[in-house]
Amino acid sequence: MTDNNRQVYFSYAWGGESERIVNELDADLQSKGIQVIRDKRDLGFKGSIRDFMQEIGRGHAVIVIISDKYLKSPNCMFELVEISKSKDIHDRIFPIVLADADIYNPVNRIKYIKHWEDKLKELDEAMKTVSSANLQGMREEIDSYDEIRDNISNLTFILKDMNTLTPEMHENSNFATLISMLEKRLANTGNAPAGSPAPAPAKPATPAPATPAASAAADFSAYLDDISKRLRRDDYEELRGERYGEIRFKAVYQLVRKGFLGATEHFQVLVVEMPGVDANGFIDLEKQIKKYADELCKELVTNLYVTCVILTNHLPEDVAEMIYETKPPKVGLTDVSIVVMVAYDAAKNDIAYQKDLPEDYESNFKANIKQYLMP
Repeated sequence: MTDNNRQVYFSYAWGGESERIVNELDADLQSKGIQVIRDKRDLGFKGSIRDFMQEIGRGHAVIVIISDKYLKSPNCMFELVEISKSKDIHDRIFPIVLADADIYNPVNRIKYIKHWEDKLKELDEAMKTVSSANLQGMREEIDSYDEIRDNISNLTFILKDMNTLTPEMHENSNFATLISMLEKRLANTGNAPAGSPAPAPAKPATPAPATPAASAAADFSAYLDDISKRLRRDDYEELRGERYGEIRFKAVYQLVRKGFLGATEHFQVLVVEMPGVDANGFIDLEKQIKKYADELCKELVTNLYVTCVILTNHLPEDVAEMIYETKPPKVGLTDVSIVVMVAYDAAKNDIAYQKDLPEDYESNFKANIKQYLMP
């Protein structure tokens, strides 16, 4: 169906924690220009579910979200068996094991084996109650159940033997380890399953500007490490990465100071990665950050000063001009949120920020940007 040599597939049970993790990873991977294939988006109306599951089984890189529901699902286990039929299962799968899938306890692994033995027996007995002339297509079902029953013991042992990290560890690091290993796997196209088509370059979710500096994704780690050290030195606390709408903050810092009329002022720095930012993307992001700040301000019942840093490969001139000409809001005596949008241009290793920054009540945006955020 597709060139699976440079794509990432998902195998998971719909709903709950599994789908939440898949949604997060889907957005994160696409933001890095990695092509992601998942059933709800790519199968298509009236597409063959079985063919799609077999395509997943041949996938060069497959993220598998293992849950109790997954291990009891005929479709999910069909995909896992198909994955195991191709070579190099250890290289091709990237599992995340949820807490309710207790594959580390041998007693519970036996329970999954018994589950499939019971399902196979139940289906076999039901088939005996009708004429064989009316069982077209049922043979495939019973063969699939039979394969799952025969393979589940070995498959759960393989998963149990892999150091998969916990879902919390993955989310706390914004899936950094998983994504890094996926990128290495996708770069190593020589290990593609036999018969795969020739590799094609992955298509970025948002095209980067056509400049030499933006032709490859920038590595923002050195810049982030630098500002992290400066922010932490003055007691900024790095919080767990947050998601707001479709935005995943790459890093979130918060500093609480005593100030405005004796109340508590909150200063936040949000860092968002947008390698190919354009004018429309910037406007949409600014709206969402302002909405986030307004809602948090109401929740905290205090003034909130937010600086959002956009990490981008190359900052287009129209976006830089838009940032430079933004007029600052005025701070009143009621609880308000003040948002300042700045951008780190990796090509120039420089920060773009507003010509006029709010300085009401000693917010000191300009001084803070120069001290903490300038490369």
